[in-house]
Amino acid sequence: MGLVDDSRVTVLLGGFLLSLLALVGVTALGAFAVLSAFLDPAAGTPLLVALLQTAAPFVAVAAMLGVVSLVLLVGLAVAVVRSASVPRDARLARLARTVERYYPGARSLGLSEKFEPTTEDRIDQLKQRYVEGEITELEYEQRLQELMSDDDVSDDRVRRERERTDRQRDREFEL
Repeated sequence: MGLVDDSRVTVLLGGFLLSLLALVGVTALGAFAVLSAFLDPAAGTPLLVALLQTAAPFVAVAAMLGVVSLVLLVGLAVAVVRSASVPRDARLARLARTVERYYPGARSLGLSEKFEPTTEDRIDQLKQRYVEGEITELEYEQRLQELMSDDDVSDDRVRRERERTDRQRDREFEL
């Protein structure tokens, strides 16, 4: 599911943009009001008091809209991060382990485990390398057997992969 398909992201983005637009509008109206009060001050009131009386409501509304915009922006950032998929890559996992080694506080985040590719991911990568011709069938079979001996690969996946490679071998013998 993409970010655009996530309704939370869409609602938060729309709310943030609308609050930002309202903030710009209120600020512009306040600037015009202050400018008009500066050009035509009320009779008998000092200029500074007239400017402050004119600007006060606009400053209060702008501050509230600023807080709302900030809250929506933080919510949007959190929603985007939560809905974004975490890439699983051995290099990223190594980098995360290095960071965890030098910064003990980073260990509590468990980044290295989040980035570590699963056996299923490794099988998919192996299959892709075989399909692209980077490795031979023998290498593919050997590495596949090594990966399938891991505990976290499902029995279903092992059976499907073996059936697929057997069918492929049978087709090659027929040719």
